[in-house]
Amino acid sequence: MSLERIKTRLLEDARKEAQSVVEAAEKGLKLRLDREESSLKREIEDRLETLKRELRKENERTLSLLKSSNNKKLLGMKNRVIDRVLEEAMNNILSPSKQEYLALLEGWLKGLNIEERAEIMLSSKDLRGVGPELVRNANESCGKNIFFLATSVVSIKGGFIVKTKNFKIDRSLECIASHLREEPILEVAEKLFGK
Repeated sequence: MSLERIKTRLLEDARKEAQSVVEAAEKGLKLRLDREESSLKREIEDRLETLKRELRKENERTLSLLKSSNNKKLLGMKNRVIDRVLEEAMNNILSPSKQEYLALLEGWLKGLNIEERAEIMLSSKDLRGVGPELVRNANESCGKNIFFLATSVVSIKGGFIVKTKNFKIDRSLECIASHLREEPILEVAEKLFGK
């Protein structure tokens, strides 16, 4: 063989060898790129899932805070309505005729079933207005002389406070309104916030 042919043959073998090295390197590189791409896709999907979970949790917290805030506002509004209704009810109790108001107080006093000496405490207006008649009618009704008027007034809008040596009963309009107010507020709070 001639030198020229050997040279050509060596160059061709070298080219083929270089071609196969390049092809092997390209295949290896493609495999590495595929693995890296797959790994990056998994990492991106994992990060997206983590972000979605965090966003869901944040949305749930925000929604919960908004619900709580709205429920508090609603409770406040309902409390104001209840307060207005009770205030109007107290004004209506105080606005009828003297005889109607006296009959109401007498009914409340009879319902207490007091059997011992008892002091009836009234507001300054009631002490002058219905006090003496209330005591007289209450004593006549029970057939005993056990009720007497307090000489000092109490700071109430209406109703009375009865005091014996053993106990004190508050039947003032404020006390009754306070008890009436608690029930609807508890119901409203249970509806808004659960038991």
